[in-house]
Amino acid sequence: MSYCKVIDYKDVKIVYTDIENCDGADAIPAFDSVQKLVAQFPEKSVLSCVNATNARFNKDLLSKIKETVKKNNPKVKVTVVCGLSKLSTLILNSIITATGRKMKLFDSVEDGKEWLYQYEMKSRNHAESA
Repeated sequence: MSYCKVIDYKDVKIVYTDIENCDGADAIPAFDSVQKLVAQFPEKSVLSCVNATNARFNKDLLSKIKETVKKNNPKVKVTVVCGLSKLSTLILNSIITATGRKMKLFDSVEDGKEWLYQYEMKSRNHAESA
C-alpha cells in the first residue's frame, strides 16, 4: 500500500513517499496525498524522498507523477528517488527534463535520505555564512 508522511532523519524533516512494490493504480493515492501535504509548506523548503523500489509504472501513474512534480515544484527544494530499475530511470529522467525539478537518483532509501541530510546541512551552513 502506498503512502506519504513527514519523517525525521537526523533532525531534518523529509516528505517521504512510499510506492514500494506498488503497481500504477495502487501508487496514485500516495501522489494525491503528497500534493496536499506539500501544499502546507513554505516555498522551496521541502526535501522529498520517494521510495520506488519494485514499483511498476503505467501511463496513469506517470501522468500523476508529472502533475505532482509540476504542482509541488514551487515548494520543493530537492527530491531523491530511490530503488528504480534501469528502465524506470530512463522514464524518470524524461520527467526531470520536462519539469526542471532538481532530482537525484539512488539505489537505496538510506543513501537518498543521507544525501538529503547532507544537502540540507550544506544549505544551512551556506545561509548562515551569507
